[in-house]
Amino acid sequence: MTRWVILRTSGGQTLPLMRSLLEAKFDVWSPARPIRRTLKAKTPTGTRLIDTEVPILPTFVFANEADLPKLGDIVDDLASGRGSLHPAFSIFRYGGRIPIVGDAEVRGLREEEERTIAVLQAMRDAESHAEAEKIRIAAMQSETARRRATKELEQAQRAALRSTRKTFEPGTEVEVAEMPSMVGVAGVVEASDGVHAWVRFGSCSWKIEGWRVSPSDSTTSAALGLAA
Repeated sequence: MTRWVILRTSGGQTLPLMRSLLEAKFDVWSPARPIRRTLKAKTPTGTRLIDTEVPILPTFVFANEADLPKLGDIVDDLASGRGSLHPAFSIFRYGGRIPIVGDAEVRGLREEEERTIAVLQAMRDAESHAEAEKIRIAAMQSETARRRATKELEQAQRAALRSTRKTFEPGTEVEVAEMPSMVGVAGVVEASDGVHAWVRFGSCSWKIEGWRVSPSDSTTSAALGLAA
């Protein structure tokens, strides 16, 4: 079980003091909570978010009782004007003595610190999900745009094909493009006018756009008895 003494400093130096003493290998701690702050920045939105920490108990830093002699030396150096590498602080006294704080007495502060860290992590996870959702939506929009562009290209190509006149001699064996029911089936041209062709499949005759029709080299018509 660790026993703690309390160091006092200015509110703005609470966490800097803790970090400075930690770097010097002192066992110190001050409860902090992570927050997100919005700063002005040269970004499309004009701002950016940063993660930072603020003290839960400003001006208070807990130090291991075992470090008290060394911490006392630092305070003496500060008082004598010799200066220190650390932000200014004092050792808290009450009624002429240095109060000792046990782990059980700071458990609530530690739990509060852990809770706020968990809350921010949950926020980050939510933001990551939102970002993933944005990416998913952007991907869907990109796919929609790709399909739209493909469709527009196909329409342009089809318009170009429709503008081309095609005539066929009666009796020509042909196949029909972009008609799934006619895949692999040859028909026989009965007549054409450049825009349309009248094609016989068995006993049925269909009027088909000329651009869909092309000469066939298959033998399907012979198997079906479609020869002219």
